[in-house]
Amino acid sequence: MNNTISNYKDVKNIINKDFVMIIAKSHTCSACQTIGDMLNNNVVGLEKIEKYNIYIDDMDEFRGEHLIFSVPTVLIFSEGKELLRESRYINYSKISRLIDLYKN
Repeated sequence: MNNTISNYKDVKNIINKDFVMIIAKSHTCSACQTIGDMLNNNVVGLEKIEKYNIYIDDMDEFRGEHLIFSVPTVLIFSEGKELLRESRYINYSKISRLIDLYKN
């Protein structure tokens, strides 16, 4: 389902795509390990968007540049602009509405 980004140089290229979701996780966060399943079960239209994982333990640059203070954090970008940020308690209907607006 998701690709894991392990190189910070790839982040810029991915963020500049048309419409992408990045899920910021930590290796020690138990909630982070199930976020993909929760998104699949609760977000309508999720298959229409590219999804990537970033483990912030391994990529401090991303954490600092995008001000990730808690995990899991779901970010949606379009052409380099952040459209949505949800942290910890994820509002799945908000993500579904945004996908519906951009992809329909």
